[in-house]
Amino acid sequence: MTGLVAALLSATGLAALVALEVANAPQDTIGPLPPRAVAISPSPKSVASDHSGEWVSTILGRPLFSPDRRPSSTPAAVAGLPGLPRLSGIMVGPFGRSAIFAVEGAKPVVAQEGARIAGYTVKAIEARQVRLIGPNGNVVLYPTFAAAAASRVTKAPLPR
Repeated sequence: MTGLVAALLSATGLAALVALEVANAPQDTIGPLPPRAVAISPSPKSVASDHSGEWVSTILGRPLFSPDRRPSSTPAAVAGLPGLPRLSGIMVGPFGRSAIFAVEGAKPVVAQEGARIAGYTVKAIEARQVRLIGPNGNVVLYPTFAAAAASRVTKAPLPR
């Protein structure tokens, strides 16, 4: 009980001290602060022009919801390579990395890095693409759906 009384007396004393300080404060410091002056610098003449119109037309120029949507400026994009099955899926997780290739008239082939498929060696499996090396050089495959046109392939150097 004495702890409660001591806490109550301390709180009352502190409240009285704050009230005394506010009552004895100079009158010019109480009240709202005067507005501060803000310096506005003139805009520089070398402001880049607004390119948003160009960007919007570029974005809307391609199908928005296509599952295999890629920028039109992809270098050396071709419809596919003869004999190379379509990349239908990629699995990346704590269990490892696998690429799923759809083979016409047969069961899909699941390949890991280092595996061979249709004369190509799987060099790297990433979350959105698979890098192969084979008779046509370095190839990058992106997964596509069966209804889409053949896989998009890009010839690109493999990282060392």
